[in-house]
Amino acid sequence: MDVSIEARFVCKNKSGDDMLNIGIITALLALFLAIPLAQARDVSVQQTGYNNALKEMEKAEVGYKSDAQAVADTEKFIEKKKVQLAGEQKKVDLSKKTYLETKEKLEQSQAILDKAWKE
Repeated sequence: MDVSIEARFVCKNKSGDDMLNIGIITALLALFLAIPLAQARDVSVQQTGYNNALKEMEKAEVGYKSDAQAVADTEKFIEKKKVQLAGEQKKVDLSKKTYLETKEKLEQSQAILDKAWKE
């Protein structure tokens, strides 16, 4: 009787060990299956983050190009106005010279007229 009890106990333990082994294998299998799912979620989140960053960068690039073009246009406008200003400065210098010459002639004429009235 002792042998049969012992044999049943060993059988039961083997059966319990098998159940334990099956449980461990199932847990490991579930873990190995969960890792790629978690990685897939991480990749999906990272892809979404990348796509959002790409959209923001493209939007910023459009703004930068627009602003850079506005600066280039303004610089061209300023250069054009500098040329115009230089021309106008030459013109004002010539007109000032003419004004001063005519003013001097007027003063001379006035002096001659004043002298004529005094005589």
